[in-house]
Amino acid sequence: MSKSYYLKLLAMVCVYLVSTQMTLAQFTVTGTVTDASTGETLVGVTVFNPATNTGASTDIDGNYSLELPEGEATLRFSSIGYVTRNIEVSGMDGEDVTLDVEMLPDVANLEELVVTGLASTVKRSNLANAITTVDAADLVERTQPQTLDGAFKGKIPGVSIRSQSGAPGGGINVQMRGISTLGAGSSQPLYIIDGVYVNNDAISNSRYLTTGANSTAEDNSSNRLADINPEDIESVEVLKGPSAAAIYGQRANAGVVIINTKRGTAGGTSVSFSQDVGFNSALNLLGVPSWSEEKIDIRWSGDRAELEKERYRQAVANGNIYDYEEELYGNIGLINQTNIGISGGNRTTTFYLSGTVRSEDGIIENTGFDRNSVRLNIDHSISEKIRVASRSSYTHSDNQRGFTGNQNGSGGSIGYALAYTPTYAQLFPDAQGNYPDNPYFADNMLSIVNNAVNEQTVQRYIQGLSVNADLLSTDNSLLSLSVDGGIDYLTFESMVWMPTYLQHQVSSANPGDVVHTLEDNFQYNIQTVLSFATTVNAGGNMLDLNTQFGFARFDQLQNRNVVRGQGLVAGQTTIPNATIQSVITQNTVDVYDLSWFGQQEINWEDKLIATVGGRLDRSSLNADQGEYYFYPKASLAINLMNFDFIETDILNQLKPRIAYGETGGLANFGATFRSLTGGNIGGFLATYASNRSIDPNLKPESAQELEFGVDLAAFDNRVSLEATYYNKVVDDLILDEQVPTSSGISVIATNAATLENKGIELTLNLNPVRKSNFLWNSTVLFWNNDSEITDLSIDGFTTGGFGTSLGNYLIQEGYSPSTIVGIPAIEGDQLYTKYGNAQPDFEMSFSNEFNIYKNWDFSFLWHWKKGGDNVNLSMYLWDVGGTSPDWNKGIESGTPKGRERLTNPNGPADSYVQDASYLKLREVGLYYTVPATALSGLFGNAVEGIKLGASANNVLLFSDYPSYDPETSVFGTQAINSSVEVTPYPTSRQVLFHVNIDF
Repeated sequence: MSKSYYLKLLAMVCVYLVSTQMTLAQFTVTGTVTDASTGETLVGVTVFNPATNTGASTDIDGNYSLELPEGEATLRFSSIGYVTRNIEVSGMDGEDVTLDVEMLPDVANLEELVVTGLASTVKRSNLANAITTVDAADLVERTQPQTLDGAFKGKIPGVSIRSQSGAPGGGINVQMRGISTLGAGSSQPLYIIDGVYVNNDAISNSRYLTTGANSTAEDNSSNRLADINPEDIESVEVLKGPSAAAIYGQRANAGVVIINTKRGTAGGTSVSFSQDVGFNSALNLLGVPSWSEEKIDIRWSGDRAELEKERYRQAVANGNIYDYEEELYGNIGLINQTNIGISGGNRTTTFYLSGTVRSEDGIIENTGFDRNSVRLNIDHSISEKIRVASRSSYTHSDNQRGFTGNQNGSGGSIGYALAYTPTYAQLFPDAQGNYPDNPYFADNMLSIVNNAVNEQTVQRYIQGLSVNADLLSTDNSLLSLSVDGGIDYLTFESMVWMPTYLQHQVSSANPGDVVHTLEDNFQYNIQTVLSFATTVNAGGNMLDLNTQFGFARFDQLQNRNVVRGQGLVAGQTTIPNATIQSVITQNTVDVYDLSWFGQQEINWEDKLIATVGGRLDRSSLNADQGEYYFYPKASLAINLMNFDFIETDILNQLKPRIAYGETGGLANFGATFRSLTGGNIGGFLATYASNRSIDPNLKPESAQELEFGVDLAAFDNRVSLEATYYNKVVDDLILDEQVPTSSGISVIATNAATLENKGIELTLNLNPVRKSNFLWNSTVLFWNNDSEITDLSIDGFTTGGFGTSLGNYLIQEGYSPSTIVGIPAIEGDQLYTKYGNAQPDFEMSFSNEFNIYKNWDFSFLWHWKKGGDNVNLSMYLWDVGGTSPDWNKGIESGTPKGRERLTNPNGPADSYVQDASYLKLREVGLYYTVPATALSGLFGNAVEGIKLGASANNVLLFSDYPSYDPETSVFGTQAINSSVEVTPYPTSRQVLFHVNIDF
């Protein structure tokens, strides 16, 4: 062999020896990670060395071990719920180093990742907006909510939540940072679940046709967030205003709610089983007043009074005095929910599979809500650079909503009939099950409960899919592509049936009335985002840059059919068995949106964090469907504690922040074009233009918001404060301008108003005690909002409610659109008298969580609303019928309280616009975790944990408001007509007992 060969071989050996020596030049660092306050060891803490991209995690005893190259290294210790620590360590070859680490609880949630764009997140400590996060513990681990949106009550500052009904299956109105539209657009937030834009419509079943109410707005509909299983939710992020939601553009005027469902984790398969059983009962029954011959003489006169006194005497003699409120609303409804969750996976694929069955009976007989759901979430890494995720869910629900609310005296509402029925009325069925007529009203409400049908079925499939690919990566930069979106398909079927033998049907020309509704909703969205993240050294300053550009499309197709049959064959519910067959509604809605967006994030060493971005949107819901509208955003956060000029052991964070953003508000379908209507002209079928038109320069509604705030944390993060002030201006509000009918049209949709909302939001988190055997976390929330119409280019008008004599809302420059006015005008040259305002002065909540001796968990949530008025038309009806709880007060003087309100010389509005302040104990929970030592050997050591508990929702109500619940409204999710009450389904108190078992 040649000399050169041996030289090469010698060189290779030397290189090998050197590299081996370098590989062997390592040291091992070991230690235990504990909670700094309690001393308990922490499991699953990540220990990471950024220099070598290697790491480890603590075991069940809190221990870790990691090999490091000889020399110095900075280890990052991180875990959810704890403040990340960076600790320097050094060692020599073969040396073992012990490094025990204590971690502080992240009470202020500074390490929490929050969504800021369509494909990016940021630590809460760097956030420039007031974004509220609600996690699984807040949603389902303390008590079991009826619906997901119902679980938000009292937990999100800046958000006002009202109930449309106390019926099982929900019916919730969510309003963020004041009023965002005057009725032309959606007043509800945009909901996004795992990247899928989901439908949250309150789908009407046209019940009003059979009851005599005024419109679909009074149908007591449930919004479709009721289909979502709260057990599947991991976290909820709430973007309350345009400054945070601007990147979502033209659908974000009313805010954005981003919902993330649970996902599996690598490791062995784990199974979680939970069983909840309990009951519903009325939160607040008012009681019924007694009757006497003296009262009858006041209520009636002449022969009718003599007849009623005879009926009264006979009922007293026979002992047949009834509390019909208790008969109707005193039912104890049983609740049963079973949930199974299975999760696990390996390094490349993880999964989460769940199934939930829930059955809930209402406090009114024959009402209830059943929801069956299944979910499968899969995450898979095709390679180190390509990852895919699938989120699939199917829900089937059945809902019996009952018959409450308005019906204008024509029959079909048990609450309306109850208002006119005295305690001595004889309404129970005979031995053959025949119900007598109610001589005091158009219906026997007991017969309505047991014979009328109001049922609806929903089937829903939501599929989300995302693909993330790392296109190019270097030591300090990453170019990635994400494509995500999905579909939301739901089918709604309902039947409202009034049998022929009901009292109000027998007296009609065509007895027997049925309405069938079928609605299909299909919508999908897709978005593609190209992101480039890099770190650059700018004169010794390290800058993290994240640049995003993307495209999005949204499509919705809705088909709705409503048919009605009157004059039914007895016992039949199909349209062919009706004398009169009507097609009430048959329509199709087809909508699409197109969007382009971009965002630039700049982070200077967690000291200055700036973001600028914008979105271009066009939509078929705009008058000019081809025009793009621009929605910009910008924000800046300054972490003062990360600068060298502040040195203190007290403060952990001091962050002033400012943000600006603009969003859009799309008009409702049909509001931005002039439609053709079918009809009969001269005996011939024809189409003709409607009497509505639009301004040719009509623009979508838009909102601009400037938000200021400061975030503060102190005393090892045991105290944190988030304070925010916002000014949100909603411009180009679409209203109808009245024009002379001689022009061939009567109204023109035009941009006619500007509305300003100003408010304050405060969040105070406290950790007063954190010891090994006693932990206490407390949160105080405060928020208020003031609204004012600052510009109105058309004549002022009143809207909502049931007329100015009872109380309407005033739309006029210089007033809040929630101002309640009525007639007569008492002073000056005003047309109306101001009687109140639906908007509260402020809202507060106070929640506490206690862990006692490690095994007991106790929590509660109080919610206080100060101010805000309702138009209490339930009281009006009760006064007319003599059944209001305080009607008899003053009867000895000849003018009982109920009659005094009715004869108020200032008009009914002066009597029935009433303060709706309240204090509620919303949630209470008590749980016991069985010690691990007691589970040893149970089912072959298969059981890892058992938790037992009890909880309650709507526990206590303290209010002077004289009705069932001051936060219930007959008009549901309407923008400004949300504080009018007409004999609603009373709110329930829910008590549950829980068993949770982990395998």
